[in-house]
Amino acid sequence: MNELTLLLSAVVIACSTLRASVPGNTDTTEMKKMNKLTLLLSAVVIACSALWASVPGNASTTEMEKLRKRLQHILCEQYRKPAEETARLLQMVQADGSLRGMNYHQEKIRGSEWLPGEHLEIMQVLAVTHPEVANRMLDFWIKTDCSNENWFKPQIGIPRAICFTMLMLGRKAGKDELKLRTILNRSAIKYTGQNRVWLAGIHVMKGVLYDEPEMVELGRETILSEIQITGDAGLQYDWSFHQHGHQLQFGTYGLSWFADMVFWATAFAGTKFALPQEKLALIVQYYTNGLRWTLLDKAMDISACGRQVIDTFPFDKYRRCRRIAGLLQKSGLLKELPEPEGSVCYPCSGYLIHRCKEFFFSVKMSSSRVRGSEVVNSENVLGRYSADGATMLYPQLQWDPASIALRNWYKVPGTTEVQNSGSLLPYSDYFRKNQSRYSCFADGDTGAAMMSFHTTAVHAEKAWFCFGKYIVCMGTNIKSSEPGSVVTTITQSIRNSKVLLEGKELAEGGSRSSGETEFTFEGMKYLLPEKGDFHFQLDHRHGNWNTIYLDHPSTPVSGKMLTVWQEHEKDIPGQYLYVIYPEKEPTPRIEYLRGESIIGIRTPEGIMLAFFRPGKFLDVEATTSGLYLNFKGIKKFIPIRE
Repeated sequence: MNELTLLLSAVVIACSTLRASVPGNTDTTEMKKMNKLTLLLSAVVIACSALWASVPGNASTTEMEKLRKRLQHILCEQYRKPAEETARLLQMVQADGSLRGMNYHQEKIRGSEWLPGEHLEIMQVLAVTHPEVANRMLDFWIKTDCSNENWFKPQIGIPRAICFTMLMLGRKAGKDELKLRTILNRSAIKYTGQNRVWLAGIHVMKGVLYDEPEMVELGRETILSEIQITGDAGLQYDWSFHQHGHQLQFGTYGLSWFADMVFWATAFAGTKFALPQEKLALIVQYYTNGLRWTLLDKAMDISACGRQVIDTFPFDKYRRCRRIAGLLQKSGLLKELPEPEGSVCYPCSGYLIHRCKEFFFSVKMSSSRVRGSEVVNSENVLGRYSADGATMLYPQLQWDPASIALRNWYKVPGTTEVQNSGSLLPYSDYFRKNQSRYSCFADGDTGAAMMSFHTTAVHAEKAWFCFGKYIVCMGTNIKSSEPGSVVTTITQSIRNSKVLLEGKELAEGGSRSSGETEFTFEGMKYLLPEKGDFHFQLDHRHGNWNTIYLDHPSTPVSGKMLTVWQEHEKDIPGQYLYVIYPEKEPTPRIEYLRGESIIGIRTPEGIMLAFFRPGKFLDVEATTSGLYLNFKGIKKFIPIRE
């Protein structure tokens, strides 16, 4: 039928050409006959085309071809590199398609140290401009069938890279290509959250490569099923993202989810597989209400980066997120937005952000339900305390990553911890025994969070009150039966400017203060209104990224650091209080409020209180633990979350 349509179309064109070539009057009898013949044949062509489209399978073949071409175009644009880079990569490929000097037998090596992955990366890049070389590389990989004992690589990483390459090359996977299909069919739709999205995407691509529309439909339906608000792995109602249980994953799985959903929205657009508008709206809202808030000037808040906090990772995540958002803007789905200011909180994830032009501040908490961090593939091996009320402050929204490489991970800013030689690995057992609870709230430029921090080592009642350009950090009822001093860390950061204590520059080394004082650093002022045992350490440190991520190549880092902490007495319940704001701002008018397991502030704008048990304070009565606000027109009580 298709061949007949083409033949009749050719006849129509020939008749039209013949008619145009006849000299003289176009109203001759012969020309009228020719016109009628042309019209008749045109009608036959239209009828044949309609009949062809009505035959089962033929319409989907057209849609499949459109999808194939869209995927090829998108992937080629994605993997296109400058000529000098592709020239460098070409030098690495040998005549048989292998990489010079590569050991392809590393089945038991996990993480980034699995070097054969470089073959797949180079193969995808060269598929854009040097298809003959990429074909050799693909054939070599199929012949070698290189794999790894880490499930992710044979089920997701390898099949995905091969599908990408084949689509860019315009290759199909014939039924006789048994070894190729064996490799690709190690991928099947299962698991949850972003892992399921990756597998569904591979299923779509296999359907295109196998010429099986049913596979494309199943993969698409699975992708659609993951664009929803869920209480499990995936997108949460507060626009945060969870994976590996109830755990904040903005910069890891959540960023990959955003990237994949925009990829498939773009690939399916203009075909019968196009995503519904309500699904597209959810993708956009996840960026505008979630990811966008985590972005500093050129980096992502490390508390949003999951286990990948080292070296260039936060900067890479920032660039990737902005690039994907740019694709949404280009498609017309996302309008250009100003940089966010004010407060936002994610109660599902224990995460609060307060930001303005002068700084970015975040608090990350955990609980008996929400896991604070993880270690996977030797990433984040020192991250145990990174969600124990950890705070990150970025003056002028700037950040020097050396702060992480040189950090003493027993003194994470914002946390109250025992200082001993205990393990810093964020293993599951630590979080299973975590009996902490938290609450948080944000509206406009007002934000608050509280955490009843309770582990096997420490109990502390902690709160943060943010308004305008001011941050108040308070704690009470701090206790520990563990050996070692208990400290609350106020700041630990790379030091690129002077540290002034009551206007006088602090010298290198250690010094102490009894409180009721202030210090300035990096354009920010820190008030210490109460008495206490405060320690200032100014030193020059040497570190290495591979102490945090064991598989990372040895990369020495050095720099000057500032650490400020308050040491608490062991025999009586401890407390702390410090206030942070830009040094150019006036001293805030704040009354600091303390009761039995109650802490809070009162300013001319109102009152904010954290009740760690039911009780009455001033004229406010709480029948359960939670945050109370009567501040700037906000009147609200937010119960603490289990």
